[in-house]
Amino acid sequence: MHGAATTGAASRRGRRPADRGDTERTIRRAALRRFADLGFDAAALRDIAADAGVDPAMIAYRFGSKLGLWKAVVEAVGAGKMDMLRRTAAAKASAAASPLAASMEALVDLYCANETVPRFLLRDAGHDPERAAWVFDHVSRPLLDHFLPLIRRANETGRIATPVPEMFLLSFAYGVAVSVVRREMLAGFAPQLANDNDFRAALYATLIEPRLRHG
Repeated sequence: MHGAATTGAASRRGRRPADRGDTERTIRRAALRRFADLGFDAAALRDIAADAGVDPAMIAYRFGSKLGLWKAVVEAVGAGKMDMLRRTAAAKASAAASPLAASMEALVDLYCANETVPRFLLRDAGHDPERAAWVFDHVSRPLLDHFLPLIRRANETGRIATPVPEMFLLSFAYGVAVSVVRREMLAGFAPQLANDNDFRAALYATLIEPRLRHG
């Protein structure tokens, strides 16, 4: 009996990290939606807690404050975005015209698959210096580190022509994010954009292909 009890206790201890991780992921997902919909200032911890099915005290215990939770959401978004971007770009590499094209298509696919992410990133991060710096460190900088070598290589080989690679990336990434967030409005002018495949194809044709026609 003692051995069985010990085994059961050890098993429960072994599950705690996973349970903790599951709870924190659930809270982050609920917070992402609230922050994306309402912005940092208007999002209330009690509503996030209700969406996640936890006590508000749990958020304070796990994340310390609303700002701590917001920062954790940014970190998770940045890490998840880069992981998916790399995996999707690798899967597209053989069919795309170039490694740069594969990564550009991957970013389009990523934002189309989860429009909450660009809504969150565009919402209000630039309104506060601390939050803006956090987004840059955890989202923008990794994106720059991934794309800039590809842009410079394409520039050197004549695949593109851009004097400032950072501006090339900014105009592309911002264009994708705004188009995805404003899709409903765009579909009011061009009804075919309500179709997921047509919308993605239009983003490729508008935001990728014209940039890759040099050389």
